[in-house]
Amino acid sequence: MKTSKLINMGKDHAHDAFDMAKDYLPSTHQLAKAKMKADKKLAMGAAKAMPQKVKRMELAKLIVLPIAGALAGLLFAPKSGKALRTDIKSKITDAKDTGMEKGKEWKEMGVEKAQDMKENHMEKTDIEHKGALSDEPESAHGNVHGTPAEPTEDQTIPADKLAETLDDLGYDSEEELIEEEK
Repeated sequence: MKTSKLINMGKDHAHDAFDMAKDYLPSTHQLAKAKMKADKKLAMGAAKAMPQKVKRMELAKLIVLPIAGALAGLLFAPKSGKALRTDIKSKITDAKDTGMEKGKEWKEMGVEKAQDMKENHMEKTDIEHKGALSDEPESAHGNVHGTPAEPTEDQTIPADKLAETLDDLGYDSEEELIEEEK
């Protein structure tokens, strides 16, 4: 009888200890909530710490794995070898044609964008040139007449620039300029 009495007393003390512990320990719901919060913080930290290269690898997996699955499905399909090769060849040809078409479209779009940018730049530079001091037409060498680059009476024109300067001023030769000054 003593043993059964001791066992019952132990059970009673265990129930009392459990009841007191419930008051001080968090509930299972609170523990699960805290674990979810910690897991979320851990996942966010891992995502931030993950290098960009790994993130791109995940994207590559999203693209490559379905293609590999489709290829495996084709290989294990119940078709004869000749029919399977024909199917694979036609699908590859279709993919190549689609890629070529997209490439041409992108090239055309790029060329159009480049032309638009060139036209916009030309319009902008035309506006800037119209605002210059000189209203004379530009020569093939560039017109310095009426600009700060135009030499004054005291300046000497270098020999290699003489032909350009005469052309800018509208003279065919040095002799024509000398005759006009007389």
